[in-house]
Amino acid sequence: MSLYSTAAQTAIIDPVFMSSRRCTFSLSMTDQAFLPNLRIGNLGLKADTHVEYALGCGVASCIRRITLLDGEEELDSLREVNSWLTFKSLFRPNAEAAYVKIPLEGGAGRGFTSSTTMETVVPAPFRKYTGTAAAVALNSHIHSGTLDLRDVFPILGVMTHLSTQTFKNLRVVIEWETDQQRMVVASDQSAVPLTPIMLADEITDQALIATLDKQIMAQPLAYDAIEVDQIGLKAIDGTAADTDKSLKTQSIGLQSAGFHGKYIKRMMIKKSVQDKAKNLSGTDVLGFGANASLAMNKEKVNLRVNGRSLLGGQGYTSEAQMAMGVADSWGEINAPAFANVQCVGLDGPRVQAKNGPAGLAPTKPSILAVGATDAKHSATTGQLAYCGFRLDSRADNLIIEYERSGRYEDPSKNNQGGTSGALDLTCFAEVAKSIQIMGGGEWRIQYM
Repeated sequence: MSLYSTAAQTAIIDPVFMSSRRCTFSLSMTDQAFLPNLRIGNLGLKADTHVEYALGCGVASCIRRITLLDGEEELDSLREVNSWLTFKSLFRPNAEAAYVKIPLEGGAGRGFTSSTTMETVVPAPFRKYTGTAAAVALNSHIHSGTLDLRDVFPILGVMTHLSTQTFKNLRVVIEWETDQQRMVVASDQSAVPLTPIMLADEITDQALIATLDKQIMAQPLAYDAIEVDQIGLKAIDGTAADTDKSLKTQSIGLQSAGFHGKYIKRMMIKKSVQDKAKNLSGTDVLGFGANASLAMNKEKVNLRVNGRSLLGGQGYTSEAQMAMGVADSWGEINAPAFANVQCVGLDGPRVQAKNGPAGLAPTKPSILAVGATDAKHSATTGQLAYCGFRLDSRADNLIIEYERSGRYEDPSKNNQGGTSGALDLTCFAEVAKSIQIMGGGEWRIQYM
C-alpha cells in the first residue's frame, strides 16, 4: 500500500502503432521504472452487432500472439494466446469467475450456476458483448476489458520492476487474431480490434529504484516460460467414405521437436479439428469453437520421454483418467458439466435430444423447456478434454503416444470433431528459463 501511495503513479500509454493486424506499445522513456503488473486496457472488438465474446478467453480472444521485447531481443512471448487463456480461465473459483473476471474480461465459458430449468447456465448480467461502431464511440468501456500481462508473460511474475536503464527500448507487440470464430460466438460479425491502451504503474521514487536495481542484479531469476508446439494428426484411414462403416483404430507416435533439449515442468495438450468449418453450425460458433479441446472416441494418451514411458501401461485410457491427470498436474478445473466426455445421455450429438440429464450445460433451445422438439445437446459437451502431464525432466526425445477409434459418419449428423477427422495437437509446456541482469543495459536469458 505504501508503495502505491507514495512512490508510484499510473501512466496511460497509447500505442505507437495500430492496425488491423498488429499493435505496438513502447515504454522506452528515459530513466523510468515500472512495476511488473502491466495491463492492456480498452481491449476488445467492435462488430456489426452486439455479439458475445468467445467463451473462456473473453476480450483477449482478439490476440493471437503477444511478445515482450527489448529492442529486437525477445524477453518473453506467447503464441495461441486465446487457446491458452481459455484453458487458464477454467482454474478460477466459480464466484470469482462470475462476479469478478467475466465483468472485466468477458467470456461466459466460466461462472456457470444452476438455473430454474435445472440446466447449468451463465446469467446474462455476467456476460460481455462487443459493441457496434456507434456503441463503442459512446461507451467503449462497456464493451471492452483488461488483460493483466502477467497472465501471458511469466517473466513478469519474477521481476520486481522494469527499468529503462536496463531495458532501454522496452516494447509490447500484439498480433491480432483474424479468425472470426476464435474471437466471438458468431462468424459473420466482421469483428475488428479496438485501439487499446497500456496501464503501467511508474515508480517515482529514485532511491527506491536504486534499491530495486541492486536487488534484481543479485542473482539470476528463474521462471517458467510457456512455449508452444503444434503437431498435425491425419484422419483415421478408411473412414473417408461410407463403403465401410466398421470401427477403425488409429494408434500413432508423434514426435515433438519444439521442446528438444529443454527442461519441461508441466505440459498440456489441446486437440482441435483441422477443418475449421466443423466448429460452426451455420454462422454460430459451437461452444468454445477452435479454442476448445475435443474429446475423441476411446482415447489413450501417454508420453515417451527420452525413451521411457512417462505413465505406466498405456497411460490415460479413459475420460476420467485424463480429467484426473489435468487436475493432478495443473489444478482443479471449474468447467461446465460433461465438458470432458464425448457425449452424454442416450441421444446422439446432433439429433433431437429427449433424454438430457439434469445439470446439462445450456442447449439452444432448452433441452428441458416444455414444448422444445429440436433441442440438441450442449455444444460445450466434450469440448474441454485436455491432457495434462507433469514431466520435471529434460526432453531430449519427446514422443506423444496417441490412440483413438472412429468410423465414417454422415457430416450432417456428426459432432464437432467427429471421431475420425484430422486434428491439430497443440502442446503448451512450462519450460524452465532464467534471466540474469548485469546492469548498464546488459541482460541474458538462458534455458536451465
